[in-house]
Amino acid sequence: MFSAVGLMVALPAMAQQTPPTAEGEQGAEAATEVGEIVVTGSRIPRNEFTSASPVQVLTSERAEQRGISDTAQFLQSSTLAAGSPQVNSAISSAFVTDGGPGAATISLRGLGANRTLVLLNGRRAGPAGTRGGVSSFDLNVIPQSAINRIDILKDGASSIYGSDAVAGVVNLITDQNRDGGEMSAFATVPFESGGEQFNISGSFGKKFDRGHVNFSADYYRQEALRAGDRDYLICTNQYVFEPGTRNRADRIDPRTGQPQCTDTPWGQVYVYGDDFSGRAGRFQFDYDGDLGQYIPTRPTDPAVSAQYANAPAGFYLVNYDTPSRAVTNNLPDFAREASIIPEVDRYTAFIEGAYELGSAEIYGEFLLNRRESRTDGFRQFWNYTYTADFFDYIYGPGSGGDPVTGFTGPNLLSATPITDHFDQSQRVDYMRGVAGIRGDLSVGPLKNWKWDVFVQYSRSDGDYTSDVILQDAVDSTSFKTSSCVGSNLPISGRPCIDVDFTDPDFLAGRLTDEERAFLFDTETGNTLYEQTYVEGFIGGDLMELPAGPLGLALGFHIRRDEINDTPGAVTLADNSWGLSGSGITAGSDETREVYAELAVPLLKNVPFARELDLSLSSRYTDTKTSGSATTYKVGLNWELMDGIRFRASHGTSFRAPALFELYLADQTSFLAQRSIDPCLNLDNRLADGSVSQQVYNNCTSAAGPGGGVDGAYAGAPSSATIVTGGGLGVLEPETSKATVLGVVLTPPNSGLSLAVDYFEIEIKDEVRNLGAAGILNACYTSDNFPTDPICNQFDRDVNSSGISEVRDSYLNVAEQTNRGLDFTVRYITDTPWGELTLDSQTTWTLEDRTALFEDAPVNPLGRIGNPELVGNINASLAHGPWTAFWGFDWIGNQDSRFDYIDDNGDLFETIDGRRVEVKAVAEFTSFHSVSLSYDSDNGWRVSGGVSNVFDELPPAASSFATTVQGNSVFGSQYTEAFYGRRGFLRVSKTF
Repeated sequence: MFSAVGLMVALPAMAQQTPPTAEGEQGAEAATEVGEIVVTGSRIPRNEFTSASPVQVLTSERAEQRGISDTAQFLQSSTLAAGSPQVNSAISSAFVTDGGPGAATISLRGLGANRTLVLLNGRRAGPAGTRGGVSSFDLNVIPQSAINRIDILKDGASSIYGSDAVAGVVNLITDQNRDGGEMSAFATVPFESGGEQFNISGSFGKKFDRGHVNFSADYYRQEALRAGDRDYLICTNQYVFEPGTRNRADRIDPRTGQPQCTDTPWGQVYVYGDDFSGRAGRFQFDYDGDLGQYIPTRPTDPAVSAQYANAPAGFYLVNYDTPSRAVTNNLPDFAREASIIPEVDRYTAFIEGAYELGSAEIYGEFLLNRRESRTDGFRQFWNYTYTADFFDYIYGPGSGGDPVTGFTGPNLLSATPITDHFDQSQRVDYMRGVAGIRGDLSVGPLKNWKWDVFVQYSRSDGDYTSDVILQDAVDSTSFKTSSCVGSNLPISGRPCIDVDFTDPDFLAGRLTDEERAFLFDTETGNTLYEQTYVEGFIGGDLMELPAGPLGLALGFHIRRDEINDTPGAVTLADNSWGLSGSGITAGSDETREVYAELAVPLLKNVPFARELDLSLSSRYTDTKTSGSATTYKVGLNWELMDGIRFRASHGTSFRAPALFELYLADQTSFLAQRSIDPCLNLDNRLADGSVSQQVYNNCTSAAGPGGGVDGAYAGAPSSATIVTGGGLGVLEPETSKATVLGVVLTPPNSGLSLAVDYFEIEIKDEVRNLGAAGILNACYTSDNFPTDPICNQFDRDVNSSGISEVRDSYLNVAEQTNRGLDFTVRYITDTPWGELTLDSQTTWTLEDRTALFEDAPVNPLGRIGNPELVGNINASLAHGPWTAFWGFDWIGNQDSRFDYIDDNGDLFETIDGRRVEVKAVAEFTSFHSVSLSYDSDNGWRVSGGVSNVFDELPPAASSFATTVQGNSVFGSQYTEAFYGRRGFLRVSKTF
């Protein structure tokens, strides 16, 4: 192997051919004894303490010791990921994320999955997932049982790997050195039911004189974890406290004697009208026959009391005063069955091999994977119906009120039923094939050069099925003055029926078969993503220098990516109630690259330089959609003396916008204007200092959008239409700079290795959509108002002053900066009880700054979901066939109080006339794992243990302050806590 630092690290030789054991993570001395491994970012045999670039190595053995059988869960627990929000199956099922529900990706340092390149055995792996946002590798594709180790390159590497390697590179390396077979079975079962995981895998490898072949198959089953399975994931409380104390001050539900649930209202009808003194009343049906004892008297206001008397039998006015608010139903039974972690089945087959043909070797890989996942959900929906006063006005007194609902009195009502018709499922078929040929070359003075040419093709074919409510069916029930029977719906074409939204059974989600057939539908969309590329390189030693050989590598890369996402028919027709409509997202991009790398040995065995190497790399990239760019990287690896090493690198990266960022078909959705418009109640807010004079002046300016607003404008009642689409022809590629400075200490004969690395990554022209509120805020805070182009992205109605439409397509924003320190420590020593290995990784993020515009920076660092400090400590003791393990993972304290105060003035809410304090802090949280394994002489291996030993719960916070499930902070860092304490067992047999 030629000795050039960083030479074509994206090629197969980079993934070492000898399987690393635990020694692969040890210090330089131990690694020398067992043979050093080749880590990502270098062609020289190095480990993470001798590599020129900082690398974190995660081994399959460590995953087994921690009881983890899921690639995403294991990778996202690393310190480079745990310090920022990640997309896992729970997060992607609860929120709209790239890759669709059930997808799991990796975002190093929180810079986004689009900016983290994932390799499989040293080669770029194609994306997978569903819906139009597919652009990143889905970690569901490769099972943990197939992985030998994971290398994480911690700095930018576009000059080495190409586009997307902005935050770093994750290299998933499979076992390629098997001679024989292995069968294994794994199970992890929470002590409370729900969230069980099972895995069965088998592999077989055969070496022969001129080659080898390896085959593996895997089945993985994840049982659903539902909200009702854990008391800390159900029943969201106000979770507030008496000021300055730890005493809870929530509203108490007298029916249970416990803090009231505040999740989703159900069984209720909202009534509006001038006869109601300008207020909205909420009438709730008495399903249990006990509301009367908790609301013993009618409201004292005569007008309100009269309307109360007109309510149909069984309905009570709630939410009028403190006693009635306490008995408002806010937790439907459907909520207990809602998925927190989805049900998943995965099937995987993987084969790879190589065969020598003279001086060359042909090789190949083939991967097949199917993911089937299902998420159960529920939702509220509503309509609007005119009532008696309207009918009396139109048809005269005594018309009898609404002929459908039977309600009499106020002008308008809105019934808000619930339904469990909100399930989603996905089936994603992924295949990836690699075929190549490599060999040695000797021409003239160039001896023992290496060459490699290969082609890769990947295809993700995903169907996504969703329950939907038909918009035209709901519309047919709103503001109606007569029966619709005999007509057909305008879009879906269904025969219309009269539906009573106020019927108690209907409100509770107990619809008749006829009602369900009329209102509901199920649709299936399809996402196809294909990636094809050919890559080749040639490299070796050019000449011998005094300090060692000068290495050179030259290569090329040609790639085509193509996406075609076709939503279901209901979405295409924009007929899905409460959800976005969308068109077909289709497009392609082509990339052509050439690159060169040099490894220059500068000094060796001289005073103050036992070894000093310089690495240089450069890549020219040309894309069909985003133009061209040149990136470079310079690295210095300086071993001052035995046991003291300094390393530094500086480079640039390039990211062409993803296909969905370019070609996303326009999607329409709706948001309440009060949640996006900064120009509300300006007179009052200027008086109390909660709005700046600049915003006040801009909002009220006649030169502004819609001619400006009045200082007393309180907002329009309707929703604003939000249109999101791709930015083809507008978007520029992202560029970035990454700098790493590190010191590595490995005192001879000490068993100790210590690395400290400072990192700084700055991204320019970052691609994102701002959100509707972000666009309006950017306009009204702009120094160039009203001519700033951002002000052209929305329309304000001249007559109502309301926002009619916001165009939130992808665009380039100013910058994002992330910097901090990585600490890696390992200590190995012999004890009377066996060999003890201690290792620890910590990431301390110093800055995580995003500036959508030059003068509007946002720094979420330290806020809930973005801890400054994350880390782990692991200890293993090996004695003969026995190995004991203890692991400790921790997430630092997070505090969103200042953000909450900025938005609300202080940390207090007023509830029922009481001033109460909001909790906006997530405390230090840690998880312990223990395990014991035994290796027998006849090939049996048994390991078992307990994860989350002390049943640590996710931190609790007020729903006012952050996203919660129950009152548990809903963040990817706390997925381990969602399961609770769980036991695990793995049994395997080699043959």
